[in-house]
Amino acid sequence: MNHGWEKKRLGEVCEIYQPKTISTKDLVEGGEYDVFGANGIIGKYTSYNHEEPEVLLTCRGATCGAINLSNPKSWINGNAMVVHPILEGLSKSYLRIVLQAVDYTGVITGAAQPQITRISLSPVVIPLPSLENQNQIVSELDKLNELIEIKRNQLKDLDTLAQSLFYETFGEPFMNSKGWSIINFGDLASSINYGTSLPAVDGGYYPYIRMNNLTDNGYLDLSNLKYIDIPESELDKCLVRKGDILFNRTNSREKVGKSALFDRADKMVIAGYIIRVRAKTDMLDPVFAVRYLNLPELKEHLRKICRGAVNQANINSKEMASIPFIVPPINLQNQFASKIEAIEAQKKRVEASIADLETLLASRMDYWFND
Repeated sequence: MNHGWEKKRLGEVCEIYQPKTISTKDLVEGGEYDVFGANGIIGKYTSYNHEEPEVLLTCRGATCGAINLSNPKSWINGNAMVVHPILEGLSKSYLRIVLQAVDYTGVITGAAQPQITRISLSPVVIPLPSLENQNQIVSELDKLNELIEIKRNQLKDLDTLAQSLFYETFGEPFMNSKGWSIINFGDLASSINYGTSLPAVDGGYYPYIRMNNLTDNGYLDLSNLKYIDIPESELDKCLVRKGDILFNRTNSREKVGKSALFDRADKMVIAGYIIRVRAKTDMLDPVFAVRYLNLPELKEHLRKICRGAVNQANINSKEMASIPFIVPPINLQNQFASKIEAIEAQKKRVEASIADLETLLASRMDYWFND
């Protein structure tokens, strides 16, 4: 909407500069002052180079154009561009928000290493309403951002609740303080199969689950699916069905063994970097199994048994089948799974609320800043 506000170039109303950078090896554990890099706090240091909070713009790397606000008495490194208002009628709070509305497509340069320079940023034009209007905009949009953050924290709390529920019900898995039977994962499976090595194709029939569709914290992310055609002879071993456990066998050492439950009715196919496990459901509840595989203790165990380079670690089906599982009574596993499903349903409601708030925020940003 055109509000008839005056517009100015950033270079006219702000001082734009990159401060002196200190190396990560010079960071001091337990230092008194925060050090801000491209994407927020990266460590501590013994002194600061900015006494007041400053509006920061990421000027190097994949997150070019991201906006942060530093804390008082912080050291700001040079891969964060300081955008400091020098016009008396421009507040830092408003500057932080209006810079989030800028389209940086024409500002970012460099293909291999994206960057924003002072020269490319200075001509960017921003609207300059009165201070009263600036404060009104900041108040409204900050309230929406605060509500979104509250909802995101609720999601974190629900994840913490789910993990706490596991320990409360079954104890520490590797200590086995409750004396459950311990059985190898493979003996709890009715089948274990690798996915297909065929490549994705444009216009393929089957949605194709790859390792990037398994999140680090144990969920499916199907927002970036590719598709595949696959011969009938190979379909049975790599088609997934509801209740299948998906295990990422090859990844970086930190991420190998990502596991998720396939909880949909859709027909989908898994790639060769994923192992499909079908549980003997009279012994192992798939919800319990996936929660077990995503415990920190199990992640550490997987890092110890995987082979290969740090960036290309591997766990084959035989090694995966050797993972020791505590096996509580199946009725207790089922009760736990029911509670987890209730938590997941609550998470979906919170996620829907976040989506609504983000839509409203985008709409209000558009109202205030787009003609």
